[in-house]
Amino acid sequence: MNNAVFQPGSDKYIVNNQEQQMDTISFIEDGRVFVPIRYLAYACGVTDENILWDPASQTVQLLLADKQLTLQVGSNQLIRQEGMIEADATPQIIGARTYLPARWVAAYFGYTVDWDTANKAVLIYPSEQLKPRPPLPVKIILVNKQFRLPTDYRVGGDSLIHFKGYPFSSLLQEPLQNLFTAAAGQGVSLTITSGYRTAAEQQAIFNNRASQLGLKMTTSTVAPVGHSEHQTGLAVDIAGNGKAYAWLAANSWQHGFILRYPEGKETITGYSFEPWHFRYIGLPIAAFMHHKGIATLEEFIYYYAGS
Repeated sequence: MNNAVFQPGSDKYIVNNQEQQMDTISFIEDGRVFVPIRYLAYACGVTDENILWDPASQTVQLLLADKQLTLQVGSNQLIRQEGMIEADATPQIIGARTYLPARWVAAYFGYTVDWDTANKAVLIYPSEQLKPRPPLPVKIILVNKQFRLPTDYRVGGDSLIHFKGYPFSSLLQEPLQNLFTAAAGQGVSLTITSGYRTAAEQQAIFNNRASQLGLKMTTSTVAPVGHSEHQTGLAVDIAGNGKAYAWLAANSWQHGFILRYPEGKETITGYSFEPWHFRYIGLPIAAFMHHKGIATLEEFIYYYAGS
């Protein structure tokens, strides 16, 4: 039997001390961890040929040795050979992915399931074995008025790169190129107006705006030094017309970006609506937020990543 670790908000999981990659993320909702069906099945020892999906009824059947478990999206009934039981969580479809409640599935196949509060991880392991050791908690960089960058923060990736004349974390080199190529292919013209900023540059922008508009108005549109996403190297300001902003809002997620300060979410983000400000968070999280209808990074982290 295997041992496995899944962490909400991560597109990686560990089986028998080996890190594996997923094409989506695990998440937590209402106190239950949901894992993409295929990867949860793998963790429990179920092979591809024994994962049976019926799209018409949205039913999944998992087979392992003499055990058989059937679940249906939206239903809390788990059908076992021993009879039906009712779970406290139901399978979900998000985008093109089906997610199963980890505890109920793993427990049926004979595994012990524990939640590691310190490392925000669900542990799946045979009862006669020691608990697997989870990695450190998933770190998703959240920078806003409440949370500032660590004083020892370094821009992610190997180094800064330049794109369209502006510096960014090297993590953005391919995503930015793909975003601009896709836009151009659909007749949408985009222009960058800001990328990575040093602390000194951010302080200068804040001071200049404050001298023009006053401190109160400035704090609703410009972040103080240490609290700016531009200092992460993961944020980009993009200029365009109404068509460009509509295209970005609808399509940027496909390249790992989110509209960081959406309209109507000012009380959550702390900033006024900025149709030009986009943040790179990677395709797995961006796709999950898009399909789940999660508007802000704060809501994703607080409610779905276990933080």
